[in-house]
Amino acid sequence: LETNTALLYQITHTMNSIGTQGAELGGRIALLKYGITRACHLVGDNAVQILGGRGVTRTGMGRIVETFHRFYKVPSIYGGSEEIMADLAVRMAVKGFPQEARL
Repeated sequence: LETNTALLYQITHTMNSIGTQGAELGGRIALLKYGITRACHLVGDNAVQILGGRGVTRTGMGRIVETFHRFYKVPSIYGGSEEIMADLAVRMAVKGFPQEARL
């Protein structure tokens, strides 16, 4: 979570400094979206594991966890799948490498 928060602050600072149309912002935003989606996935799965059978019921003690586990995927689908966001982040990072750099 701290990594995603730091990246969010860095993106916000960059947007305030150079504007919202910077060339390097696309890759950073894609990486942030990928990281937050993965963190939500881990939180949802671990919460269901901790609560056991109650984590999948729509009423009672597990309703909040079940609702989160059902709906955290919706925003990630709207902006593109995780694989697409990770690919975009890597392509934008490689584009900034010097020509003589070897991978």
